Amino acid sequence: MVITDYRVRSILRTYTRQLQRGKASVRLVGRDSEDRKSGTEKVSISDEGRRRMMMERLTNNALEQMYPKEDNGPGTDNIE
Repeated sequence: MVITDYRVRSILRTYTRQLQRGKASVRLVGRDSEDRKSGTEKVSISDEGRRRMMMERLTNNALEQMYPKEDNGPGTDNIE
């Protein structure tokens, strides 16, 4: 499976936004002292985000089954 740098950047942006929102909510609302001591974080994904993620997984799995990756090692081109 190929993971593009666009997807990695997108995930990092999403995670950063969620962390920033979490920090802002902590400042406004505050958390229980037990949560702060344990250092736990909660990440929530919207329903649409879950649907998109599942569709991507299903699409990737289907494409991998239809077009299996042939790895002949580095430096070998399969151009015919």
